Amino acid sequence: MPKSAIGQERRTNPFIWGAAIICAIVTLVMIIIGIIVIISYFIIHPKTPSISVSYANMDRLYYDQMGNLQVQITIVIKAKNDNAKTHARFYDIGLFVGFSGMEIAKLQNKPFDVEKNNSVEFNYLVNSRPIPLKKLQGDFVQSSFRKQVIEFDLTGKAKTKWRVWVIGSVKVLLNLDCNLQFFVPNGSATPYSESHYCSSKSS
Repeated sequence: MPKSAIGQERRTNPFIWGAAIICAIVTLVMIIIGIIVIISYFIIHPKTPSISVSYANMDRLYYDQMGNLQVQITIVIKAKNDNAKTHARFYDIGLFVGFSGMEIAKLQNKPFDVEKNNSVEFNYLVNSRPIPLKKLQGDFVQSSFRKQVIEFDLTGKAKTKWRVWVIGSVKVLLNLDCNLQFFVPNGSATPYSESHYCSSKSS
């Protein structure tokens, strides 16, 4: 009676076993690192630095019969770092003061650092030359005089970076978009003006 033949068992190549073990070790290490990063994030709880308008005042407003506008505005920009473990750096700062869709001035600053749990303020004096306005813009000025409130826009961007333990350097783009309202003629900010609470948003 013929006997059934049993083939020899195939043995796995040692290199395949070695590669599988290495992959398993690497995967385990990555999981451990991920857990450490997540735990570190919740322990340190890093906060994104910000820029904001802490004060604004319209010092002078002049509009003549020829349709020329001249304005002087004081704006205080605050750079804030709420992180308790590390300083933050602010750079590539470019903010624009506008009126009725027209750019009046550009606010710039050199790169600077803000220490942990600290803030720094910068005073800007916007002093424009006489600006010829179009009819629609002139009508807007006259309407503002009647309402005794005039509006300006403060928009722009800045970049910030700071170090987070384990994660490393973190870079964020800050966007500022504020509507500044001032009483006419005294120039003080209205209670509804964003000069009291306007802050950047990160992206």
